[in-house]
Amino acid sequence: MAETGRTDRYHHGDLRQTLMNNCLKMIEEKGVSGFTLREVARISGVSPAAPYHHFKSKTELLAAVAVMGFEMLNEAQRKIYEQYDDPVLRLSALGKSYVMFAVNHKIYFHVMFRADSEVLWKNRQVMNVANQALSYLENTIRELFPKTAADDDSHFRATVLTCWSKAHGLASLWVDGPLKSVESGKLDLNKLVDLIFSRSVLH
Repeated sequence: MAETGRTDRYHHGDLRQTLMNNCLKMIEEKGVSGFTLREVARISGVSPAAPYHHFKSKTELLAAVAVMGFEMLNEAQRKIYEQYDDPVLRLSALGKSYVMFAVNHKIYFHVMFRADSEVLWKNRQVMNVANQALSYLENTIRELFPKTAADDDSHFRATVLTCWSKAHGLASLWVDGPLKSVESGKLDLNKLVDLIFSRSVLH
């Protein structure tokens, strides 16, 4: 009876969001793979069975968190896309926005790209919002290479993947790699992004 009383404190939508928020807290403390759905239920103040009304598994909970992260990234990329008319300047700004998202939202970034990624990226909702976030980069590359911008064109796809990889690589090095150490304080992140997305990378 006590457990039922605890669960009743939440409205249907409130518990779902609470579980997601506490999932983020657990990831910060223990890493993506270091906790269970039962632990999330415990710190949420509900019975072990309660989360299953919203998420069938820990992976499904992580997928919901990943969707939130990609929605945030999508909004940041959209604002940049609409701000710049020059595709070269926009490309650099999109890269900078991507890196800063990772720096400012490290836990989301970890879930989006490291939490059972093979499983998460088969989730239709995750794929849809991730593709939307990537579309701003794709559309910018289309403007830069209008003659070779067909979706099935190998040069176009390679250029998109190169630019994404450069932004993602810098983000990962800064958030989790050697650039987060002592030397990171001596580096200018904005200048690094500008250099990575200079005109030379487009040829």
